[in-house]
Amino acid sequence: MTVDLGAGDGRAVLARAAAHPGELVVGIDASSAGMVRTSRRAARTAARGGLPNARFVIAGLEALPAELSDFADLVSVQFPWGSLLAAATGDAPALTHLLVRLLRPGGTLLLIISASPRDEGAGASGLDPARIAVVYRQLGMRVAVSRLATHDDLEASRSSWGKRLAASPGRATWLMELRDCRAPGYHRRPDASDRGPE
Repeated sequence: MTVDLGAGDGRAVLARAAAHPGELVVGIDASSAGMVRTSRRAARTAARGGLPNARFVIAGLEALPAELSDFADLVSVQFPWGSLLAAATGDAPALTHLLVRLLRPGGTLLLIISASPRDEGAGASGLDPARIAVVYRQLGMRVAVSRLATHDDLEASRSSWGKRLAASPGRATWLMELRDCRAPGYHRRPDASDRGPE
């Protein structure tokens, strides 16, 4: 299963669901407004272009049910802002833990993040990939990729915000891929502590 957290308009969910018809792709966003169109499109019959493997959930990270823990092979967070940006950058440790908790052992977290001075005023401390990597290492994650996002990365995101950033290259955007290093059978608790195999 793939989770697109902060799915926005949901276009990336539809693109992935179309490209991977055997995979469940779940778009999650605290606001329903952007996902209305795409969720309706996904719900169409297959003959009308529907995607039965695409699902949409209206919820913030802090409101996700514990049943989603250890469930996703891939969690994607692209161009977050507000509390989701603070979670992605490790500036809100409890939220960062909730983000990582979605992954199965061996799963991948894909972050495409960019922050402005306004974001820093709202609680995100800026983009220091080395500091972010330390936060995730403490949660059992290993950094596989950490680099500035390219124009192609921004275009491939299928995000409206990504296209805006690609058109105005003055703002640094980072791409980070992190792998969950837990052994199979190891689960994270709903709180900030871990428990071993069950």
